[in-house]
Amino acid sequence: MTSMIIAAVFASKAAMALKLPASTKDVSQQAKQAVSDKANDETLNAITKKLKSVQNEYGPILFKKGGSTVDPKCDKTMQRIADILKEYPGFHVQVDGHTDSVGKKAKNQKLSEARAAAVVSYLVKKKGIDAKRLSSKGFGDSQPIADNKTKDGQAKNRRVDFTATKL
Repeated sequence: MTSMIIAAVFASKAAMALKLPASTKDVSQQAKQAVSDKANDETLNAITKKLKSVQNEYGPILFKKGGSTVDPKCDKTMQRIADILKEYPGFHVQVDGHTDSVGKKAKNQKLSEARAAAVVSYLVKKKGIDAKRLSSKGFGDSQPIADNKTKDGQAKNRRVDFTATKL
């Protein structure tokens, strides 16, 4: 009997040292959390994919040449992005600005930051999206998706991307 108690105490301490669940209830809760986390990750990926596909379907987000003012010509694109954000209210979205490599690196960095911030501002002021759900980040020319040696590649690298994250 004493050896059984000692064994139970030893097993309990070993489980605590290894941070193992204390009961099957804990295991069940951890499993539910893992499923929930996976579902959230899948939803995040689906939202990000939807947001990225908008520009292929409705056209790119445009800016005045060399500036950060969102061109009203892309309002349909911005409206569709706002619609997706309203469809998924429990998520945050980071707006990422990118430039080509033409010009000075520091200027491109500032331009990418300003353009990402302009998209956030447009979505908040003109489309009614809660500012707490959006953030902006500029990457300058550090993340090209095409060759900057060609005009076509440069045009592809001047872009705005969206990434959904947990709120």
